[in-house]
Amino acid sequence: MSLDEYNKLRLLYIYYATANKNPKEVHAWQDICITLDERGIFERQMYQSKEDLKDKSLITKNPQYQSGLYRMHTEYIKNFKSK
Repeated sequence: MSLDEYNKLRLLYIYYATANKNPKEVHAWQDICITLDERGIFERQMYQSKEDLKDKSLITKNPQYQSGLYRMHTEYIKNFKSK
């Protein structure tokens, strides 16, 4: 898979998990992100992947979105899991 495809997989998974308010799915998404990072598949160029998903109407813009929360959350999880 390409980096863009991995990015889109991550994004679609978290959109699905949070839209359904399913904590088990959110934890599964976190595990996927950690596993991909451990394999050297890091999140890069996420903005373009996200915009492409929006352009294809696969995700919609959240008017309550606060920029930076996603990154802070993933960093927290990575640090928490590494302890």
